[in-house]
Amino acid sequence: MNDAQLLRYSRHLLLNEIGVDGQERILSAHALVIGAGGLGSPAALYLASAGIGRITLADGDSVDLTNLQRQILHTQARVGMPKALSGRAALADINPEIEVVAVTQRLEGEALAERLSGERLEQEIALADIVLDCCDNFATRHAVNRACVAHRKPLVSGAAIRFDGQLSVFDARREASPCYHCLFPEGE
Repeated sequence: MNDAQLLRYSRHLLLNEIGVDGQERILSAHALVIGAGGLGSPAALYLASAGIGRITLADGDSVDLTNLQRQILHTQARVGMPKALSGRAALADINPEIEVVAVTQRLEGEALAERLSGERLEQEIALADIVLDCCDNFATRHAVNRACVAHRKPLVSGAAIRFDGQLSVFDARREASPCYHCLFPEGE
């Protein structure tokens, strides 16, 4: 770590559970955040603030004025901009030393909710150390889960509707670990 990083992450370095070795692991980590809306916004901001070295932010939607009261990555000046690009700008503002990759396109005319799927989804998950599912539909959640299981990647799955929310962590690196499908079977 350079002097600026030692200063930026000094509060982490003081924690016995993190220290210099832990912060260096954080700096070398790659997180894939699927969804830059109400859940993905704060998750991505905290990951960037903590110093995750590479964040891939995947969202095929654009910023709308109605998003701004809950999707804190975005600003009024970025209404109409793809959410992944708006998010990349916000993350660069909070921590310019990290790399943020924006995935914005919908693949092969797929529906908005299924924009990151198939080969590209497999590719992005294979590259990540951890996947955060912050999307808003079951089809995408199940596709993400299948790819995480196939590539043995940990999955943090969050969901919120109105005043209710849920958070689950599935660690496919462990042979006996359940997955999202175990908790919410597809098609039921």
